[in-house]
Amino acid sequence: MRLLVIISNPKRASFRQRVAVYLDALRDKGIGSEVVKLPPGSLARQRLFRRAAEFDCVFLHKKSLNYFDAFWLGKYSRKVIYDFDDAIMYSARTPGRNSPAHFKPFHRTVELADMIIAGNSYLAEHARRFNGNVRVLPTGLDTKAYRVRPVPKKDDKVRLVWIGSKSTLRYLAEIRPALEEIGSRLGNVVLRIICDQFFNLQNMPVEKCPWSIETQVPDLVSSDIGLAPLPDNRFTRGKCGFKILQYAAANLPIITSPVGVNSEYVTDGLTGYHASSDRQWVDRTIELIENAKLRRQMGRAACDYVEKFDTDTIGRELCDLLDGCVQEEESLSETCGVSVPSIEVARPPTARTRTVSVCIPTYNRRDYLKETLDSILAQTYKDCEIVIVDDGSTDGTEQMIEQLGIPVTYHWQPNSGDAAARNKLIELARGEYISFIDSDDLLLPDAIERMVRVMETETEDVIVYGSYYRIDERGRVYGRCKRRLHSGRITRHLFETILVHACGSMFPTKVLRESPAFDNSLQICSDYDLWLRLSTKYTFIALDKPTFKRRRHSTNLSQGTFENCLIELQVVDRFYRETGDRQLIPKATAAKVLSRRKCRAGHYAVKEGLYDQACELLGESFRQRPNLKSLVYWTRAVIARRLASP
Repeated sequence: MRLLVIISNPKRASFRQRVAVYLDALRDKGIGSEVVKLPPGSLARQRLFRRAAEFDCVFLHKKSLNYFDAFWLGKYSRKVIYDFDDAIMYSARTPGRNSPAHFKPFHRTVELADMIIAGNSYLAEHARRFNGNVRVLPTGLDTKAYRVRPVPKKDDKVRLVWIGSKSTLRYLAEIRPALEEIGSRLGNVVLRIICDQFFNLQNMPVEKCPWSIETQVPDLVSSDIGLAPLPDNRFTRGKCGFKILQYAAANLPIITSPVGVNSEYVTDGLTGYHASSDRQWVDRTIELIENAKLRRQMGRAACDYVEKFDTDTIGRELCDLLDGCVQEEESLSETCGVSVPSIEVARPPTARTRTVSVCIPTYNRRDYLKETLDSILAQTYKDCEIVIVDDGSTDGTEQMIEQLGIPVTYHWQPNSGDAAARNKLIELARGEYISFIDSDDLLLPDAIERMVRVMETETEDVIVYGSYYRIDERGRVYGRCKRRLHSGRITRHLFETILVHACGSMFPTKVLRESPAFDNSLQICSDYDLWLRLSTKYTFIALDKPTFKRRRHSTNLSQGTFENCLIELQVVDRFYRETGDRQLIPKATAAKVLSRRKCRAGHYAVKEGLYDQACELLGESFRQRPNLKSLVYWTRAVIARRLASP
């Protein structure tokens, strides 16, 4: 096989670690490669792309193509594999803004390629929107190169180390206040920066080690604690955690921000610590500085973990991917232990019981449902079945599912409401556990795996749930639910506010089948109604990271309306009256919650011109628990009613 490798910058670390380091391994496997830097001129590029016809495959690394480049490469190449390891669809400087200059070339290139190789599941999720043949291949490193004896220290200082480029040095600078505090409290600490640019600290000495391929390993292995701070945004979540792997290979405990794969590569309390605030950075770092035994213990655990990222292992996987793409072996579905199926690869459903039934109620959500199915197929946990109950769709949902050709259990029924659809899903599910996801929402790639892990470590039946990211109609993340979640018997907390959603949660199937059904009389909140009842009998366990993305759009069932507020009020009021257990729901708590719900319903009644209902509800809200908001809203309602009277 002959491979044309097209790169944009041979000096980039990503080229060294994702391409150059594997060229010998490719040659040993009979894959000859020619590495070419993409020239600047359009005519020179066209001549290069014409040469693509001489090769079995083009391996395009990280470069997104403009319209003309994509046209010529597509015309002359036999196969194109696109490899990337950064969130290049976003701007590093302004990740919160949507940048057409970044997104359109990314979209164009991904759509052109025959196979996408992404550095992590977050990047793969973005690519999978435009190409079904996406594989995850982590960045590897030569762990054997780090097995060197460190140079004996000339002092008793504990060295904190950070390695990176000048473009990412600002991430380290963000924890300067924490570093300054550590330096002011302890006199035996040094910050070592391995980079091509540096900064100073007032309270801590800084060792400035210019980066080079020859000295980076000795500088790392002679350090004591690896630092990997990272802000949480759409660009940084795409980072592939190479410095984490370097620290681990150097036998260092690691303190990292829990962002992207950093939170996966560092097991909190085992191979290092997660730190989300300056206080945590100070406390965790000082703990490791003062405990040499703990440093050695965590360093050994990190070193054991990093072995699976060795270039020998990753290189074999890369060779298999290249060979599979060229030979059109669609059966290849695992990369480095991370199984990521292509949506066009269909397997007939089997009759055996799956561990998890992922259940989707849907009604006229054809366009969104495709993305929801993609998010299920992208799960790192594979022992799943997909069950869909179509509650009377008229938008071609069934035809769309047939065209995808993926294995699902599909049931159509006349429109009966969300609760009826969920009851039917429970009936059809064959898995030991049930996880719901609405047909306009998206599961995060490791959600099922994380929930199953919790379910299988408990000795009794439990219910697992998580929080969510907010996304808009186009799937763009614009926020995160910051509501505090609770574990245990959460009845009082759940009564106070809706903590548990049907999406991104997991239930033992037998629990749902043995419990009362979803209430078909409720247009919305049938899930909230059931979770309240289940909370009196079962333990709920909250995950520390979100499990799904919740989409907000103009046709959401749960929009803020007077009618929906009345249903929410009905659910909590009925539960409080029927429970009769004042230890579960103290009287003061009930008064506060019911007053707040009535105030909210009254507020929406005013918005919709229902002034009589508004006055009644707001008056009840104030009498139940006197508060300024209810009084203000009631006054507005009274004035509006008088003005509206003839």
